[in-house]
Amino acid sequence: MGIIIDESLDATTGVGVLKQHDKRVLVVADVSAEHVIGGAERMLHHHVRALLASGLDVTVLSRQADLDAPLRITLPSGVIEHRLPFSGHRGWQGLLELKASAKAWWGTHQGFDVVVAEQPFTMWALMQAGCKLPRLQVCHSFAFEEYATRHGLDWGWKQQVVVAAMRKLEASVYQSATSALVLSSFMCERLQDFFSIGQNKIRIAAAGIDPAHHKMRDRIVLRQELWKEDAEKPHIMTVRNLVPRTGVDLLIQAAAIVHVDRPDVVWDVIGDGEWMAALQGLSAELGMQDVIHFSGFLAERKVKQYMMASDAFMLPTRSLEGFGLVTLEANVQGLPVIATPVGANPDVVGWHALNHVAENATPDALAQAVLAYLTSISDEKARLNLSKETADYFSWGKHDAVLVNAVRLMK
Repeated sequence: MGIIIDESLDATTGVGVLKQHDKRVLVVADVSAEHVIGGAERMLHHHVRALLASGLDVTVLSRQADLDAPLRITLPSGVIEHRLPFSGHRGWQGLLELKASAKAWWGTHQGFDVVVAEQPFTMWALMQAGCKLPRLQVCHSFAFEEYATRHGLDWGWKQQVVVAAMRKLEASVYQSATSALVLSSFMCERLQDFFSIGQNKIRIAAAGIDPAHHKMRDRIVLRQELWKEDAEKPHIMTVRNLVPRTGVDLLIQAAAIVHVDRPDVVWDVIGDGEWMAALQGLSAELGMQDVIHFSGFLAERKVKQYMMASDAFMLPTRSLEGFGLVTLEANVQGLPVIATPVGANPDVVGWHALNHVAENATPDALAQAVLAYLTSISDEKARLNLSKETADYFSWGKHDAVLVNAVRLMK
């Protein structure tokens, strides 16, 4: 995995040597920094934290999550977050709303020096309002591809038109940026291939993970609390949005294959989404309803408990894995990951010997990887080492240094 470190970094601290603390940075996002409820919010939270810690003056601009959300809040860090009025409409009507809201907001809120944009849509609206400031554009994945995967089963001319329009919008955002920040070599290559962005404009910085500060609980006790009579059985878990691209259907089919040789293995699927009913139906059709448990959405604390207690984590991605923060979240809890070789998984999962990358993105390949892993499940010492090594290898300090220096160097 490549991490580009600016030549201006101080060799001792890893922080840029430029001292431009008077820069006013506008961080633009399609999500709010108020609550961390997913990968996009987590990255936004850490970027705001890093910019603020470097001495820069930070303001956040997002869009309303719902009509009852306030248009301005103060984050715990003291940073002001403004929200553009937004009904939540996902089509052209929503873009027109954002465009009008951005125009009104930008007319009374100028004076910034640079922009850090986390996603494309609010930034597009701000561009339409006349914002031409130097900009670092963060790219986690492409919205038009996400939309395409969600509508793959009912593909028609309307979906084709929407995808083409979204791709054109994203092209205008990425191509007009001063520079871009991606989390993996995979996304660097895709920016070049899809939007002809020069490699010299792209900075790569792997995402980070906070160390597991808590003491590793006695897993025997925790397993008993979570699973009672199933506590002694091997448990494989996943945490995914239940949509086509995340490949949970591949996990269910792999589980059915594993079940032939290892009927003792229990599978825990955490997450919610439009495919919940279909996935539960597939599980029942394969006779796996008693060994595949669907937990729905769980709070972060509960998810960490599952990660500490489980024997392996499966990341059965079918497409569009720009990085996969959940891999780091599992590894830092000492939990090995078994994944498909899709997107950035080979780099992000393949970095450690306890993790396993399947030969291909098929149920059979995933099942074979699971069966191989079950012959030598990681012991407590190995899991503790995995936790410590993950926090060191994927430290936020490395990521934040690239981000901050990219901002400081923009003129």
